[in-house]
Order: sequence, then structure tokens, then C-alpha cells
Amino acid sequence: MASKYFSDDELTCHCCGKYPEGGMDQNLLDLLDDIREAVGGPVELSCAYRCQKHNDELPNSVPNSQHVQGTAADVLVPDGWTVDQLADLAEQLNADGIGRYYASDMVHVDVREGRTGAGYAWIGD
Repeated sequence: MASKYFSDDELTCHCCGKYPEGGMDQNLLDLLDDIREAVGGPVELSCAYRCQKHNDELPNSVPNSQHVQGTAADVLVPDGWTVDQLADLAEQLNADGIGRYYASDMVHVDVREGRTGAGYAWIGD
């Protein structure tokens, strides 16, 4: 399992530096690489994997978060893009879950169904 563009430091849990037990989902890594290529330049992640302890400490997180399963990442909106443009791109690239976070200037993407474009969408705080 590997990403062309994202390092371990960008993908592992911020509190413990670990990956999920089975590693990051390759579908997620491929999606993140595809987003980076479509944007045409560097893309930063707010977070990807979260251990359960880290996830539980965050306000408004859900216990069964896709982050805990290694199938989600929060992508910061690159310069020259908007939340809506990045979310629309994620949809075109068949992300299963897409959360638009305008206040944080980021988009949650996940591959909970294996990247079939299942259509889970929401607007967060």
C-alpha cells in the first residue's frame, strides 16, 4: 500500500503516529493521489487516520468514523480552489463520502464503499 504523493507523516494519526491495524485503505490512497493530480499541484491534508482515542477527543466526531478505519481524509482546499470545487472534484473521482466544511476550508473524502461513488454527502460546521 502506497501513495505517490503523501508521506507517512501526513497519513498517520497525529496523536500516536500509527496507521490502522490493516494499514490505510489503498482506495483512499488512490483517491488522494487522483485529487492531487487533478488539482495540478500540492494538496495538504488536515488529517487522515485517527486512532480511536484521538477520534473520541474531537468535538462532533462519530464513534464509527471512517478516519478510524483508515478510509477517510480531510483535504485542505488548495489556493485558487473553493470548498465546492474540491468537493465536486471528489465526487467526479468517485469518493463515497464527501463532507463540505466551509468554516475550516476543507473537504472530507472517504471510500467507505470501496470508491463506488455511493453518494454520502453532508455540510459540516
